[in-house]
Formats: sequence, C-alpha cells, structure tokens
Amino acid sequence: MRFELKPDNRNCSDDTLLEDLREVASQIGKRTLTKADYSAHGRFSPATMQKRFRSWNRALELAGLVVAKRVSIPHEELKAELRRVAEILDKRTITTKEFDEHGSFSSATIANAFGSWSKALDEVGLEVSENWNERTSDEELFNNLAHIWEILGVQPKRDDMHPPLSRFSASTYARRFGTWRNALKAFIDSAVQNKKTSQSIGPKKKIVKQCRTTKISKHKTSRNPSWRLRFLVNRKDNFACRACGRSPANERGVVLHVDHIVPWSKGGETTLENLQTLCEVCNLGKSDLAMNEDGS
Repeated sequence: MRFELKPDNRNCSDDTLLEDLREVASQIGKRTLTKADYSAHGRFSPATMQKRFRSWNRALELAGLVVAKRVSIPHEELKAELRRVAEILDKRTITTKEFDEHGSFSSATIANAFGSWSKALDEVGLEVSENWNERTSDEELFNNLAHIWEILGVQPKRDDMHPPLSRFSASTYARRFGTWRNALKAFIDSAVQNKKTSQSIGPKKKIVKQCRTTKISKHKTSRNPSWRLRFLVNRKDNFACRACGRSPANERGVVLHVDHIVPWSKGGETTLENLQTLCEVCNLGKSDLAMNEDGS
C-alpha cells in the first residue's frame, strides 16, 4: 500500500491560492466561479479565499477571472440571505465566520449595508451573541494608519504598530486583510478611490477672489480634512514642510500639520489644491496669513 501526504494547506502564498482558483475555473470550463463551484472542486475553502483577499470577488479579480460585480444590493435580498443561512444552521444567532462559509455575500457586505453586523442581525430578528464584540471598521483601521504615516513621515512598518503610537497591532491588520502588505494596499486603494471627494469645487481664481473681497461666500466644504484628504496632501508634499523642508522622516520631533493655503477665515476651501503640508512651527508662525504677498 502506498501512503501519500495530502498537500499542506497551511500558510500558503497568495499566488498558490490564486493559481488554484484559475485551475478550478479551467477544469470546469468557466470564466468565473461561484463559492459552490469552488467548494466542490477547489483545494481550499471559499472562506479561506475571503479571509486572505477580503472578499470572494476580490479573489476572483486578482486571479484574472470574471467578476460579476453587484452594487446597491437591496436590503431585502441581504436580509433574506441572513435568514436562509440561519435556517441552514438552525441557529438563532450566526457569526460572521459562519455567514462567510455559507452565505452568497460576505459578512462585510452585510455589515456595511446595515451599519454593523449586530444591527443586521437585529433587522431580521436574530439574536446577538453575548460574546460578540463589535468589529472594528476598516475606516477606523485606515484612520489609524494615516495618523501613524503622518507622524513618521514614511510608510509604517509592522514594528511601528504598537501603543502608544498605534491603537491597533500589525496582527489586527494582517487578520483583516490577509497580510500586512495587503493592508497597506487596501489603505492606499481606499485613499485613491475616494480622491474625488478631495477635488476642487471650482477654479482657483474663484478661491483667490474670495480672499480679496470683504464678502465671504458660504463654505462648501467642512473645515477639517478627512484622513483620506490629509494623507493625499501629505503624500503630494512628500511628508515634508513646504516652507522649511523639515520632515519627521529625517528629524525626530517634527510634527506635520495640514494647512489651508488660502486661509479658511478668508474663504479658502478644504480641497486638495488649497491644502499644503507645514510643520507645526511654520504653521503656527503663518497663522491665518496668506503664503504670498499677492494674497494667494
């Protein structure tokens, strides 16, 4: 009798997982795969793919397969899927892991649609487990990462992710996004994909005109930039002060601020082109003065 060990499925690389998706698709002659297809023919589980790549569709996309993307899925359809999984498991409460293994959507899709996983369960009359701790949102993780990036002036490393600098460990990011590297990629993708929110609301001439007149029109943006906009401004200026060139990357203790070029008090808006990176010293010295003599 010949004995052979089964392939070791632990700690496989991303490439190994993606290649298996491609092999299954080729085997059954499809350009895309459902979770049921992969469960029947794949080496790993759909849940493994979702955990590593954040979603089933993301795994298909990285494997070069066709993704049947859906946006704005009706809440009734999502609730029906929650009820269906609960009936299959014959349980009054289900975990995100259980839903990811049996549901047609990801638990993240459900949580995003209803605000949180617990709210989604409540919507369909299911119970929330006593041991349930509300999952930290991607937005909180990204906000934390942007804050650390600004403090360091360079891309954070795994060893940087500890208190008091970071609220969350590198392991938290790795568990959420598959690997630390994937977490950084997801962060950048999120910042860039939302770049439209940081674009100018009008020609620059209009902004300059506002600061030269006594009548200031109502602001069309909020005064404080989001973490996405702060990151984009800092990245544009290479995480260095535009006035003196100092950066926390090469000088310990330098604190970066995001400053309005045309001051907020004089009508300047919170947009990418009207924001700049200044160190704390230069920003406090500038106050609400314009950068140039011509008032701009």
